[in-house]
Amino acid sequence: MSDPGALVCATCGEEHPLWGAAWRCACGGPLSWRPGAPAPEPPARTGLWRWAEHLPPVAAAHRVTLGEVATPVLDAGDRRLKLEYFSPSGSFKDRGSAVLASALRQMGVTAATLDSSGNAGAAGSAYLAAAGIAATVFVPAHTSPGKLRQIRAYGSRLELVDGGRAETTAAAQAAAVEHGARYASHLWSPFFVAGMRTFAFELARQGDRPDAIVFPVGSGSLLLGAYDGFRVLRDAGLVERIPRLFGAQVDVCAPLADAFAAGLDSAEDIEVAGGGSIAEGILIAAPPRSREILAAVRDSGGGFVTVDDAQVAAARDALARAGVYAEPTSAVAQAGFAALARAGAVPADRSTLVVLTGSGLKAS
Repeated sequence: MSDPGALVCATCGEEHPLWGAAWRCACGGPLSWRPGAPAPEPPARTGLWRWAEHLPPVAAAHRVTLGEVATPVLDAGDRRLKLEYFSPSGSFKDRGSAVLASALRQMGVTAATLDSSGNAGAAGSAYLAAAGIAATVFVPAHTSPGKLRQIRAYGSRLELVDGGRAETTAAAQAAAVEHGARYASHLWSPFFVAGMRTFAFELARQGDRPDAIVFPVGSGSLLLGAYDGFRVLRDAGLVERIPRLFGAQVDVCAPLADAFAAGLDSAEDIEVAGGGSIAEGILIAAPPRSREILAAVRDSGGGFVTVDDAQVAAARDALARAGVYAEPTSAVAQAGFAALARAGAVPADRSTLVVLTGSGLKAS
């Protein structure tokens, strides 16, 4: 029998069955997918599952797709823009949600709870609906109305939580236990992060070889998945090196940037300034995978940058005047790029890719 791989704790190294019920290790650490043998079934011709040999070995009958396309790369003069909001639900979260929903379907899960600031809830709701899995989504009560309408439209049960992301996560976890549902948060799921590998594979297929990539970072799943994908490509000799990876955060909630600046291995002991921001999608005070993210950024030769709401609003408006309609959270990456360029961290004579993760339509 071929090795399907396993889930491995990023903190203590303990292995867990690939298709087991654990969503985190007994030690409290997050789980990551350790690949085994390639999937025995062929990849799809289109959609995210065209990268099946590099994803968890979900049987073809259980793979969920909504017709994912290769999101375009736009030349914008001093940088290029990767328009992730061309994904089916309007955000990059579709990459992880497609694999997570497929894995749950493979395991026979019929009901799941999620916690989100909006985009993950919308993407999760879309793919769980396609998988025939009932979803309950917990979000902060102040979440953008457009995202709430989208979540409801897919048929998910929506629960509004007074408080921030920490309170929302706690409510979702408690509800999963109470109702016997599977907790399927993008913050913790190893399958969600595995789906983010496709960002790197797709970029290489598009022939794009950036020197640096700037991501808006909250939980850091896209940056971490991209790093893992680039490692696969480098080890296979398909790219020479991993691009320098930069995470952009807002000043009121920048645990990863603060930990990086302090030379720490994790953000566990970082206290954030607190407060609201127009970039609601990345206000994650305690990212579960901070240790992995910091290590990835350091290994790539990248870094972090923080911006304030005024910079984010200016970046959003400038993008819109150039015909690119991105939500404020996405504009954090553009604002971060501008700050990095001013500091000389991303020189003009080298290529930089800025990742726009969500559509501006979601912020209305």
